Amino acid sequence: METSLHLYLSPHLDDAVFSCGGRIAQEARQGLRVWVVTVFAGSPVGPLSDYAQMLHAFWGLTEVDAPAARREEDRAALALLGAEPIHWEFLDCIYRRTPEGRFLYPNYDALWGPIAEEDRVLGEELARRIGELPPFAQLFVPLGAGRHVDHRLVRQAAEATGRPLVYYEDYPYAGEAGRVVEALGEGPWESERVWLDEEALKAKVAAARRYRSQISSFWADEADLEAHFWAYATEVGEGRPAERYWYRRK
Repeated sequence: METSLHLYLSPHLDDAVFSCGGRIAQEARQGLRVWVVTVFAGSPVGPLSDYAQMLHAFWGLTEVDAPAARREEDRAALALLGAEPIHWEFLDCIYRRTPEGRFLYPNYDALWGPIAEEDRVLGEELARRIGELPPFAQLFVPLGAGRHVDHRLVRQAAEATGRPLVYYEDYPYAGEAGRVVEALGEGPWESERVWLDEEALKAKVAAARRYRSQISSFWADEADLEAHFWAYATEVGEGRPAERYWYRRK
């Protein structure tokens, strides 16, 4: 049926799985079609900023096309969950430059600061592309907890389409005190908890582990990742594993 398509907009090659992997696993198991569209999945051409080169070294991806390696991680993760990966060609903010070659986000602090004026056209193009996605699909979009510029761009572009949206809590940023409330801003909002069975939560953790290049960005090791995923799911469900989603109240 046309209405059975659930489509998750993931700013980067891991966000949807980290945030929604349990729900995705359960939906796929129930026979729903699930697509994960990663927006900023393209490979850069030309020089990299010092900051981007440092990140590549930290990820252990200095000798390869880093986004291509991360796309392979994403395919492996989504195969475990039963979802279809779709990779758009837009560049992660750490790679974006002006026509003159100036990097828009040249350091860590810039990732959480104002969206560059030069990204206005990009935002308009994202809105157009999102608007062209299957009209019968239920769209899931990042709430923007943590205020990463790419997460905010995707949310703003999705909202510009006027389509009905379900907002997900960007994990692991959502685990920081006050981040979800800050991202919600003014309401009115309604929340929904999606209960996760043990199989789904284990699948989410297994999929998250497939993003090997990213584990050290947030966790000490795979065991630490698993512990944090279980702890946050239990916190959201007040003792029972869950993920939380948000809707604008009409």
